Amino acid sequence: MHHNTLRSRVYRILRPYRQYTQGEYISRLFDIMLITLIITNALAMLLMTVEPIHRQYRTQLHQFEVFSVIIFTIEYFARVWTCVEVAPKSSRERTWPNWKRRLRYMVTPIAIVDLLAILPFYLSMFVAVDLRILRLLRLTRLIKLGRYSTSMQTLTQVIRAEARTLLAALSVLMITMIFAATGIYYLEKDVQPQEFSSIPAAMWWAMITLTTVGYGDVVPVTLMGRIFGGLITLLGIGLYALPAGILSSSFTARVHLRQERFREAASSAIADGDLSERDFEHLEKIRGLLDMDQEEAKLIIRLLQHRHSQGETGDTDT
Repeated sequence: MHHNTLRSRVYRILRPYRQYTQGEYISRLFDIMLITLIITNALAMLLMTVEPIHRQYRTQLHQFEVFSVIIFTIEYFARVWTCVEVAPKSSRERTWPNWKRRLRYMVTPIAIVDLLAILPFYLSMFVAVDLRILRLLRLTRLIKLGRYSTSMQTLTQVIRAEARTLLAALSVLMITMIFAATGIYYLEKDVQPQEFSSIPAAMWWAMITLTTVGYGDVVPVTLMGRIFGGLITLLGIGLYALPAGILSSSFTARVHLRQERFREAASSAIADGDLSERDFEHLEKIRGLLDMDQEEAKLIIRLLQHRHSQGETGDTDT
């Protein structure tokens, strides 16, 4: 088989099935296998913290870790090799040699996540690595699931789109936190010198008060301190709602946009008359690409068909 043909074939297998519209079922099987492996890895890491299980199945868990790293390593290098199959995004990128395009891919967030999923294992073979850090980095494998979830990708797109607004909201939160820590420090330092020994030490109280968690390990005891703490708590309720509101409104808008795109595709197909089997297959592929609920898609189609039939009835009566 020709080199480029093999590379193209591997790329189609690695590409998430929902992004491919030509029925590559081997891609679906690969997705299921990799998702299962990622989830099983997370479960194995949890079980390793249970001492009796870790003591009894230590060898098996290590063998499974080695097997997983081998699979993830093959996947990583295969993705680096086949990334040049993606159409260049700019005219300048079209002139780049393949090695440069591969380097460009290797510094993308998703490629870095893939690398972090395997790098700690290899580092531990040559240098002494804290096992706690090693296990913590293994959790990055869960982030790999984002490649197969449209909802998680939508959330990532929302965060990118609203980055400046979120940064402004977080800046206000940080300024408020510093203000709260400074205020409580001067109000309580004489009465509680150990708990509020400095403004940085008072930041802990400011954070748990603004987030309305209120652990109760550090509390103001003076009258002015309590009044100030109450005001900061009320302020925190409103401030922490800002990022949540920004994300939720933008996420809802993007979900609505997906529905509109499916509605446009369905309306275009119905405009020609009754939906053929080929039309249904085309709409089903679009539904999969947009990650829409099947019942919701059927409802949109039925409503459009009803509207179309009502329009035809009106024309006939006229």
